[in-house]
Amino acid sequence: MTDTRYSTLINTRFHDLLISYDFARKHNGAHLQAMAEMFTEQEQRQLLDVEVKAKSERDAVEQAKEQHRQKKDLELNQLVSDSVIEQLNDVDNIFENTLNIQDSIPAILDILSVRAANIARIEPLVMNLAWLEQDMVQFVNLPGYRPTKEGKPIRVDKARSALSYIGIDNLKMVVPTFALRKWIPHSTEPFRLMKRKMWEAGLGAAVSCKRLALIHNLDQNIAFTAAAFHGLGQSAIVRLYLRRFDAIWKEQLEFARERRLKQDHEAIAALEPSGEALRNLMIDHTPRLSAELIKRFDLKRLMIHPPMQEYAAADVREMSPLAVIMNKAICYSRYKLLQRHGLIAKHEAKIYFKENNLTAAEVTELNKLSMRRLNLRLEQQYN
Repeated sequence: MTDTRYSTLINTRFHDLLISYDFARKHNGAHLQAMAEMFTEQEQRQLLDVEVKAKSERDAVEQAKEQHRQKKDLELNQLVSDSVIEQLNDVDNIFENTLNIQDSIPAILDILSVRAANIARIEPLVMNLAWLEQDMVQFVNLPGYRPTKEGKPIRVDKARSALSYIGIDNLKMVVPTFALRKWIPHSTEPFRLMKRKMWEAGLGAAVSCKRLALIHNLDQNIAFTAAAFHGLGQSAIVRLYLRRFDAIWKEQLEFARERRLKQDHEAIAALEPSGEALRNLMIDHTPRLSAELIKRFDLKRLMIHPPMQEYAAADVREMSPLAVIMNKAICYSRYKLLQRHGLIAKHEAKIYFKENNLTAAEVTELNKLSMRRLNLRLEQQYN
């Protein structure tokens, strides 16, 4: 990741948006203007001395409660963050249990990367993953892709038929895309829309990177897959944080209850996962963890680990051409997500692009793409 001053600001803003739109607005000084309060003539009267005193006492009590809540919030989230960071050292456990990455996916990706790839070699591996088989069948039965026979739409219900219809070239994009969607947390409550934004950011980076690879005559398959998985560590961190928060929150609540610490119990009971704590964990640890997880794929042919490792090192001067375009693609994908939510100005985008070496010609080409769909071309006839 480019560690220039302005890019750091924009990348932080992107992670703020992953938490929520309101969180991003708040942390970037774009507060909504409050509506002017309307008082009736009776409400505008001067408070009596006794009322002033009572209100002052109530405010003092509420302020003390809020300060204590904030104190417990900081303490709890420090415990959660420390626990998550400790777990990040066990990449094998994250690979196998947190994300539950099955060996069939790396095997399929390796097969698809060679010229001799065919449906017969891929089918048994797809059949070994019930979720992937189901996704393939559902995909080809979507209105935009549904096959036809003699001009009439037909329903596909077998994996082999779905795979044949999609075709080897398209599977190079479809398999990483379905895997990405599978590994993103199914629930990110209370950050309700986070999973959708994670999905859009990953897909947008992949689509952008494939187009940049075409422009620069680089391997489009490696480019697409590496960019699609650049946030794999992010998915793991979100899962770990939400699980550890829930567990430690319950432990702290029980501790306060058993010791009859009423003030602590009330404060802890009101706490929710911290957007700021989770954002900081994602910013600090995602690139390295993503590269470490991809290393566990043990890919023999699809060389996506080197560019991801270079990206994690964050030194543009040492990046290979593939890592350079991956960095550009991630930059553009983040820009599009921020733009869609009105969180980046034109002059900011220009500086962001310049710092990440995105040329005007490249931006023009990327502007032609849809960031939220693969735009596949499938055979129209089904045999």
